[in-house]
Amino acid sequence: MTTRRMSSRPARRPLAIVTLASAALVLAACGSGDDDAGSDESGSGDDSGLTHVTVGTMPLADVAPFYYALNEGLFEEAGLDVETTISSQGAAQIAAMMSGDVSITYTNFVSVLQGAEQGLPLQIIRENNRSGPQGIYSVAGSDITAPEDLEGASIAINSLGNIQELTSRAVLESHGVDLSTIEFVEMPPPDMGAALEEGHVDAAWMVEPFLTRAEEAGHQRVVSAFEGPTDNLPVAGWVSTEEFTAEHADVVDTFIEVMDQAMADAEEDPSVIADAIPTYTEISPEVASSLAPPALTPVSDLSDFDVLADLMLQYGLLEDELDVAPLMYTP
Repeated sequence: MTTRRMSSRPARRPLAIVTLASAALVLAACGSGDDDAGSDESGSGDDSGLTHVTVGTMPLADVAPFYYALNEGLFEEAGLDVETTISSQGAAQIAAMMSGDVSITYTNFVSVLQGAEQGLPLQIIRENNRSGPQGIYSVAGSDITAPEDLEGASIAINSLGNIQELTSRAVLESHGVDLSTIEFVEMPPPDMGAALEEGHVDAAWMVEPFLTRAEEAGHQRVVSAFEGPTDNLPVAGWVSTEEFTAEHADVVDTFIEVMDQAMADAEEDPSVIADAIPTYTEISPEVASSLAPPALTPVSDLSDFDVLADLMLQYGLLEDELDVAPLMYTP
């Protein structure tokens, strides 16, 4: 039986627990590393002349440009020997980074800002993706067809007090919905389709590949998760620590340059995303090619994170105003 937590108000949790868009329950990882990596020796050279760096990832479509760069040897050409670890939770990767097992990791920015408020010395080094195709769905045939119909509804989200609850609250309030009537129900994304069909929840915040499967089943998109106050919101990217960026700026700068190239290649030829996804997940090439493309950031912009911080403060995901400037890495 799946345990579900419920909330009708924002729930703050230490170091935001699950990442945004496709939590690792969404896509099953296959042999690219494990969560129990030993002590990281990132920044050190080896006999090949390459500099070793351990990078934490998640099995999400959003990180396909990273795996494209890895598979095509772009990191190696730039002088980096990249080892990967895949985790089911962005917060777990942040914990691994703080313990020294990982030097650079992919995670959502709500977790990063909450961690910074708790005093973690984090540095955002590059954006990866912003507002994407995700949305709130109701079951086929439901009377819930517009945002205002969600008043008094229960909505499934992957984690209380994180990006899905934040965007739901902001978007629904922009449509005049009384948030005090909404019940947020925490459950893994793979359970959401069945929960909708069995009537356990009225709506669900859908991610890929479940978003595409929901639409194929005739379920209704009620509202986008990223519109109005959440349009073009910074969502997730690559993070390190103040210590690592200070001691190994050359490694960080090279990592950024490779990701810039990978993002440019993906923008020029979107098929590299679909081609990369099956190499680090159990998603088939056929399914990968049918997924809604992630909203990648070919140009990383670290100048407007105050918008995210202000929205988090407004909806109770931060306790006080947060100065985001010290979190931004400058090459």
